[in-house]
Amino acid sequence: MKDNQKLKLTTALVAGGLAIASPAFAEGEVVFASWGGSFQDALRSAMLEPAAGALNITVKEDTTNGIQDVRAQITAGAVAWDVTEQDLPSCETLSREGSLEPIDYSIVDTTGIPKELIHDNYIGFINFTKVIAYRKDAFGDNGPSNWAEFWDLENFPGKRGMHGKVNYNLEAALMADGVPMAEIYDTLATNEGKARAWDKLGEIAPEVTVWYRGGSQSAQLLRDGEVDVIHMGHNRVESVIASGIDVAYAFDGGTMDVDCLLVPKGAPNKDNAMRLINELLSAEAQARLAVTMPLGPVNSGAFGTGIISDEMAVKVNTHPDNYGKQLLVDPNFYIGQLGELTEEFDTLIQQ
Repeated sequence: MKDNQKLKLTTALVAGGLAIASPAFAEGEVVFASWGGSFQDALRSAMLEPAAGALNITVKEDTTNGIQDVRAQITAGAVAWDVTEQDLPSCETLSREGSLEPIDYSIVDTTGIPKELIHDNYIGFINFTKVIAYRKDAFGDNGPSNWAEFWDLENFPGKRGMHGKVNYNLEAALMADGVPMAEIYDTLATNEGKARAWDKLGEIAPEVTVWYRGGSQSAQLLRDGEVDVIHMGHNRVESVIASGIDVAYAFDGGTMDVDCLLVPKGAPNKDNAMRLINELLSAEAQARLAVTMPLGPVNSGAFGTGIISDEMAVKVNTHPDNYGKQLLVDPNFYIGQLGELTEEFDTLIQQ
């Protein structure tokens, strides 16, 4: 990247910051970047504004398009963000590249957070799951509720929809082929295991009506009846149900993914970054977000705050009754071979 391009990007990032909470006589500031839109609106009301008040700091906001934004700031030598939310593979990749500040666990309390989401240089933030959802006008109360049934068109005929990227699909194929969840990534770590997954995915691929690309598209497909059963985000399924469509889903065999929080190396307000992360991971903040948007708290303590009703709690993917039914996606499988896997996947679904 040329120097003038670096300067323009860095200037744009800084200018994009929005001060959303400025307590009187605030002691310092922190810049937080997430995905924008209605999601970031929910973060602001449920988490960022309360955190600013609790910490007596000014919280400024920006938006991210992903890992390249973090890399660009570090390369330019002008890091503008103190904390950013990224997807799990990006967090792990940046950590391996030496691009992150260590999380200060003398400040960040990990009580209630699963150990598999706690890492030296990043930590889990929210959980979201893709589940098998089906229309009851196609299947009644007995639609496909696991991967073997999703693959079974003889006993469960109907139009299928699947995620149009390789992520989650090889895992689903192995579960459909009888591999226990606990052995999925050990199986995919071998050439034989990957071949088994591709073979199984090849069985269902010709029968898939739509390979969707975005969450809003998946919701529209299910809402309009363009598919009868689909693998899609449980928060999107809830939006379809809220619109009056009779839809069912279960968390069994769901593919759970995580967004995480990280501090880019060279962040200008590192101490406040750690304090902000601690607030965002608190049981109360996590619970407030869960009732604002149907996403899963990483802090199990959220379910004991009284903020999430018992009726709502059982529908949350990270509720103790649901968590163990799902496969937590391992980013290490994709790092270093995502391009190759994507090319093979695209070839398969275009045949």
